[in-house]
Amino acid sequence: MLEHIEFGNYNNIVVKVGSALIAPDGHSCSAEYCLPIAHFVRKCRKAGKQVTLVSSGAVAAGFNLLKPDYDKLTRKEKQPLAAVGQSMVVAHWQRFFDDVVAQVLLTSADIKNPERAQNARNTFKTLEELGALPIVNENDTVATEELTVGDNDNLVAQVAALTDADLLIICSDIDGVYDDNPKVNPDAELVNQFEGISEEALAMGKQSTSAQGTGGMRTKLKAAKFASENGIDTIICNGTNESYMRLFSNQNPGTLVRNTAEKDEVEVA
Repeated sequence: MLEHIEFGNYNNIVVKVGSALIAPDGHSCSAEYCLPIAHFVRKCRKAGKQVTLVSSGAVAAGFNLLKPDYDKLTRKEKQPLAAVGQSMVVAHWQRFFDDVVAQVLLTSADIKNPERAQNARNTFKTLEELGALPIVNENDTVATEELTVGDNDNLVAQVAALTDADLLIICSDIDGVYDDNPKVNPDAELVNQFEGISEEALAMGKQSTSAQGTGGMRTKLKAAKFASENGIDTIICNGTNESYMRLFSNQNPGTLVRNTAEKDEVEVA
């Protein structure tokens, strides 16, 4: 069992927060889980670490405010919900920080296009120099089935590569990766560490049953695989119980996926 992590060795961190933590229990935006995560981010920045926050929740926030019949909505009908919810999510995060936050909306087309990707890199670099905290989300209002990243678990791995991060933290509503579905099998055991992500590891992931979330453990493992292959370590942990704060004591808060590539091999696309 791996318990020790040299958290002080990481200098550039991307933190991903899922919809279940942003808009739980029918709330448009809730401070219950976001406020402790913001405290973690502030503490990281105070320690001199660069932090980029990737936040889901725009569609969920818009839905919980307007309350349409979600199951009957097409993707085109969900996009306006993102337009309503996006400003709410950014304003929600801003109230937890004294520093300025900056909204960055991206699509897969942006990341795959070399010129746009370089523009995004320049934006992240300048925001860091100005002391602003980037709040990243997929641009759901304009993304299509063909262009969308698909979910913010995939997006966050690409953002981590784009920003030259050395650690990706995915905050979920579960303690980490289990060898079976713990909601079904009470004997399922938490896997503390992977050296990269194999097909066998991917098979441990289960698809999400969340009504409004687009991810699941399998998409988180795919994100960890992409990050690992691009020289980035990943931690998947529970964002509902502040387990990530254990990192400041160099303890593993969930599942650590070690990277399998040197940083100079990184490619974003």
